[in-house]
Amino acid sequence: MPVNVQPAEAPVAAFRCFDAQEQAAVLPGWNQAYWQLSRGVFDGSVRAVSFEGTYVFIESANRALLQRGHLARGTLAVAVPLRLAGAARFCGEACSIDQAYVYSGRDGFEFCSPADHQVAGIALSPELVSALGGVNGPAGLLDRMGDRAQVRCADPQALESMRRLVSGLMEAFATTPVLVSNRHARAALKDAIVANVCELLEDAGAPAVVPLQLRARWALVARARELIEAAPHEPMNVARLCAALEVSRRTLQYCFQDVLGLSPIAYLRALRFNGARRSLLGGSAVTDAALDWGFWHLGQFAADYRQMFGELPSATAHRLRAGSVR
Repeated sequence: MPVNVQPAEAPVAAFRCFDAQEQAAVLPGWNQAYWQLSRGVFDGSVRAVSFEGTYVFIESANRALLQRGHLARGTLAVAVPLRLAGAARFCGEACSIDQAYVYSGRDGFEFCSPADHQVAGIALSPELVSALGGVNGPAGLLDRMGDRAQVRCADPQALESMRRLVSGLMEAFATTPVLVSNRHARAALKDAIVANVCELLEDAGAPAVVPLQLRARWALVARARELIEAAPHEPMNVARLCAALEVSRRTLQYCFQDVLGLSPIAYLRALRFNGARRSLLGGSAVTDAALDWGFWHLGQFAADYRQMFGELPSATAHRLRAGSVR
């Protein structure tokens, strides 16, 4: 049996496995089997967290494996390699560390992984995919990919964002238990996961940029800002904005960059930082201010806050208590 190395009540489930087939059974709903292909004692691990219709995991193994399985229809599951020490094939196609793997598909998936490999993965439930339908959401991505497991080329920045997101999420849930009960932080994290999956899989098959006149670009950005500011505490991501405005991701990016000199993601992030600062100046504790404004990784929040405002969030709170708010 796989060894659970985390307390049962911990948000992150962590397993150490000494048999390949035992490890295959750790990931729920993947209906998979593993065959060990290289010689030696098997040693693998899985860390995973499940919430809000998402399942996020990091899986490692020290032996070459043949992995076969299939997910429920409508599930969207992707992974990016963190370590890939040797040749690998996904559904018969040679693959590298600079690609993304899509496990979803009518005919299932097959992954021939090398000895000493580690992948970071995300699965979105059919209910979540369906709820976020439309050409700019996960459902639209599934349609464009033709319902088959495959290797996908991806933007290097999107690949690195996925790696940082999954690793950061594991650390955040393990070190900040209150994250589990804070709805603002959990909602923002879910939106970050969905947005990252969409960005990772977006390609030339996505809708093209529609040329707009200056006034139309300004009006589109103004409408986007109205949607964001109507509910400032509720997380808003690019996919949701695109669906509400009925434009492609690239059109929205182009308009924001042209009108404000910022990407939509950078603008949303700046607003959240300013909201957190206002909360700190209003007397909120640092942890509460961060989580309430959707910053789920507290260490990264402190570092990014300092870059944004030239001081740590604790310094902002201290100045308020000292009566020296500038």
